[in-house]
Amino acid sequence: MDTKVALFFLLDSSKATTPQNYGMQLPVEKVVPLYDSLNATSRFAKINFPDSTVYGFSFFKKPFQTEMLVVLRDLNHGGRKKFEAQCSAQLAKLLDVNEPFHYADYVHQALWLPRGLQKEEFLSNLRMATGESEPALEGVTRKYIGDNWVMNYRRGYIFGGKSETEFCRSLALYGLGLAYHRQLSLMTDRLAQSVELGGDQLNGAKLDGYRFSSHFLFDNPVRPAHTDVFESYQHISKGLHLDQVEAQFRKKLEDLAQFVRIKRSRDQIDGGWVERFRGENRQPTEDKPKNTPKTIESKSGSSGLLWVLLLVAGLVAAAGYLGLAEQPLGLLRSLLESP
Repeated sequence: MDTKVALFFLLDSSKATTPQNYGMQLPVEKVVPLYDSLNATSRFAKINFPDSTVYGFSFFKKPFQTEMLVVLRDLNHGGRKKFEAQCSAQLAKLLDVNEPFHYADYVHQALWLPRGLQKEEFLSNLRMATGESEPALEGVTRKYIGDNWVMNYRRGYIFGGKSETEFCRSLALYGLGLAYHRQLSLMTDRLAQSVELGGDQLNGAKLDGYRFSSHFLFDNPVRPAHTDVFESYQHISKGLHLDQVEAQFRKKLEDLAQFVRIKRSRDQIDGGWVERFRGENRQPTEDKPKNTPKTIESKSGSSGLLWVLLLVAGLVAAAGYLGLAEQPLGLLRSLLESP
């Protein structure tokens, strides 16, 4: 068997989507034993060409649906850039598009090697596939699973074995890892922006985050009973650093929830102070006696008259004492008789 290379192209849904009846449909549950929520929303297909095979993978449902095409070809000596250009042109023709249709950051590769290669052959194939003069193998580990082995590698992985079925399974597992990476990155960014937007957009971003997490997100999407496949996913997805991407997503969800709680508490406090201020400045509603000013005026007038009478009485008494009572009495009579 010759060494083969598979390139992953994550489709930009605004530019291209895979046809509904694309190629030969593959039963998802036979390719990978995923949890039911993933099995029910995934679609796998395959189409053979004279010089290549193209696999189609679709994960999740709208609005989280993620589609990708994977081109599998024999490793040639034309270099990585030429190889990628050939695969991209083949897919553009297949999808009938005349513009870039995929996310350049998500062009990853899987190298399919026959077992029993010597070290120099292995390194030579790796150089041709990656375009690197000195492949960085520090920290890269190989894991044997049944009759095959897998090795995580930067922007992809390496598979060793003869079984096309097992290699196809590894493509589907790594493709799901890419889909997780894409969706978690998108939602983390959306959650961060929603703080400034507020309102319905903030609530919508938070709701979508919890919906995706509760419906599709698993630390390992493979059923634990299938030990070999479970361990294979764990190993080949290491290069994607999904644990860090997921941790960032969950932290952003927690930060947003805390932000909403603090904002609501502040709004409640501010609302309470406003009501208290309004209550203290509200005019009393009790009716005041309408005759209060007149009563005060009446009391004031009566008091003045009383002082006049007392003064006159004093004068009368003094006049009587001095024998002059007739004049003051006349004065008193004139005051009392006056209107």
